[in-house]
Amino acid sequence: MTPPYGPDRPGGPADAAGPPPSWALLDVATALVGATTRAEVVQRVLRAGLRTTGATGGAVLLGGPGEEAPALRWSAPGAAPETLDLGAAPPPDGDLPECASARTGRVVAAVTAAEVARRFPRVAAEGAAVAAVPLRVRGAVLGALRATWTAPPPDEAAVLLEALGALAAQALARVAADEQRDRALADVEDARARLGVLSEVGRVLAAATSTGGEGTTAWADAPLADSEVLETAAVDRSVGELARLVVPALADWCLVLLVDEHGRWREGGAAHRDPARSGEVAALGRATVRGRGVGAALSDPVRSRRPLVVERMTEEVLRAALPDAATAAAFRALEPHGTVVLPLGVRGRTVGSMLLVTTGERGAHTAAEVETATEVARRAGAALDAAALFRAQKRLAEGLQRSMLTPPPRLERLEVAVRYEPSARRVEVGGDWYDVLVQPTGSPVVVIGDVMGHDVEAAAAMGQLRSLLRGIAYTTDEPPDAVLARTDAAMAGLGLATTATALVGRLDDLGPRGWRLVWSNAGHPPPVVLRAGGRAEVPATTHDLLLGVRPTTQRNPVSTVLAPGDVLVLCTDGLLERRDQGLDVGQARLLETLSGLPADVRGSAQRLCDVVLDACAPGPREDDVALVAVRIL
Repeated sequence: MTPPYGPDRPGGPADAAGPPPSWALLDVATALVGATTRAEVVQRVLRAGLRTTGATGGAVLLGGPGEEAPALRWSAPGAAPETLDLGAAPPPDGDLPECASARTGRVVAAVTAAEVARRFPRVAAEGAAVAAVPLRVRGAVLGALRATWTAPPPDEAAVLLEALGALAAQALARVAADEQRDRALADVEDARARLGVLSEVGRVLAAATSTGGEGTTAWADAPLADSEVLETAAVDRSVGELARLVVPALADWCLVLLVDEHGRWREGGAAHRDPARSGEVAALGRATVRGRGVGAALSDPVRSRRPLVVERMTEEVLRAALPDAATAAAFRALEPHGTVVLPLGVRGRTVGSMLLVTTGERGAHTAAEVETATEVARRAGAALDAAALFRAQKRLAEGLQRSMLTPPPRLERLEVAVRYEPSARRVEVGGDWYDVLVQPTGSPVVVIGDVMGHDVEAAAAMGQLRSLLRGIAYTTDEPPDAVLARTDAAMAGLGLATTATALVGRLDDLGPRGWRLVWSNAGHPPPVVLRAGGRAEVPATTHDLLLGVRPTTQRNPVSTVLAPGDVLVLCTDGLLERRDQGLDVGQARLLETLSGLPADVRGSAQRLCDVVLDACAPGPREDDVALVAVRIL
């Protein structure tokens, strides 16, 4: 048998000296094992594989009959592939052997120059003989391999070519399986990342939905503090975090705009995968909502409440979307490629919009990204709508509560500070209240109480009880124990079916010595006195029955002297008690906090209230808190 390689064979490779063909095929097989892409398999077959058959040239065709994608054909090592349509009829100048083999799935060959010229005129100039074998794996044709000889091929050439084709087909199938596995793993990772985004979005939006911020009612020289600003800031923080969460998982940059209660657009959140450019996105949002706004291309999805997907942001689309030249220039500077506009809304009401944009490197959004973004927008719309409803209910509840809590009067030689802190977990009004009034004899009276319950009924009962006790304290001009006794009797006689704790204290002027505090306690946390020297104490006291339990309950008075510099502190149990802390522990914590206050805080009832709230009832608070501080001047 004449070997297909050798220095004396016409047309053989220049480096033909080497091992027998069988050993050469082993080397080719080893080389193909290391190939990780289709292109690497093709190049190794063209460079080394065909030499084992004695061929002087050839080609590799990848693609089989019935495939939608065009076939790729490599005709020389290192050359770029050309595309072919295997489904089309052969051209007038004849078919290619590799195309015929791929179409039929059979070996085709022409072993004489005349036969090559007749059957395959397109390759007649390349040699005197050609043969092509299908690249077949488990019955599927992946393509074909063609070899060309300038002289009659050796006897073993056909066997070697088919063996080489089998090796190439197996390598291509392995590479395809690896690529499919890698794509599947990438899809799994992408899906996991998208699910992670949805999970994080739910967590972020839950904060805006459940709390909406906290507000404190503080009566002082300034007007009543409104919690709406804090609530809006809390929502804006959540929206800003939402924008950062979807970048870069779903887009290269994101802009969220919100609609306020009056239908006006305002800035929401902005983020860019390059944090240094997030400011550019935010500036685009400001320009958009300040009247240099958007055209139909971006506003229509919001009005129709249907997503808009733009695979390529062309200049024409950009001008239609942003008719203002300056805004369009700012948008263009962010290098938009693909864009998705998603309305944020629920129950037919729009609360905002979310703009997701990819850049040129990333290309258009995938279907999975659009699907995930749509779900994010749906959740965001529902959460923002719920947050708006929560804020409206909370403002209504707090407004009702505030209407029942009048500001304290200005008193000579006394500084009075009051606080009401609603629960952060509910929007219901509560039963906590405070009151400060002056009896006809000139003695100030301080009241603090808590009706059982946290609902509208409790608030209504609190309003009745507060007014009842206030009227009795003023019209009778009696001491605290008598005021509580008369209130208990009036509750029974008027059918006010509720129970409440209450503490009533009256301050009698002692001149330069200070004031005498006389109080009576109906089941309420006791008063605390912070002495001028910095020591906090609970004066000797009694705890009588709650109001509304037994109308004939004997009420007992207790008294102590408050010297200049002393501070009287009254509070409801929301300051002392919570799920992980009992009343006794809370009382001890209050005493410790007051005893540790510096002199400048002890010298201001307003500052004292703020410090005590932060130290003893840090947010989010589980219960309503009422707090009164009276400093002796």
